[in-house]
Amino acid sequence: MQDTPIRPRPAREAGAQNLRGLKALVIGLGILVVLGTALVIGVVVKRIVAPEHAAAPPPAVAPRTAAPPFATELPGGAGSAIAGVAAAGGMVAIWLHDGQGGAVVFVDPRTGRIAGTAAPRH
Repeated sequence: MQDTPIRPRPAREAGAQNLRGLKALVIGLGILVVLGTALVIGVVVKRIVAPEHAAAPPPAVAPRTAAPPFATELPGGAGSAIAGVAAAGGMVAIWLHDGQGGAVVFVDPRTGRIAGTAAPRH
């Protein structure tokens, strides 16, 4: 008989270990995809069945009173008119227009007092 050299077997352990790790990763990510999809579907179904705005009671509406919360006499002569109203930093800005350009009057809505006036110089 002839002596046949003994050949070492190829190492399959390293390759098999890599495949096991890859299989575990693919299975884990697949489970996460299924759970994420189920979560999204569950949230959509929950919002369709019980919308939040229908569950909340409607806000209470305060009854309107006959008198305004304050009364203020605005400066200005005859022929003055209110040309605009806006909220400005906790104040109510009222634009008074007269024949000479007008002015902006700032009123405190809590007290009704005039806090200041802005007008161009003539």
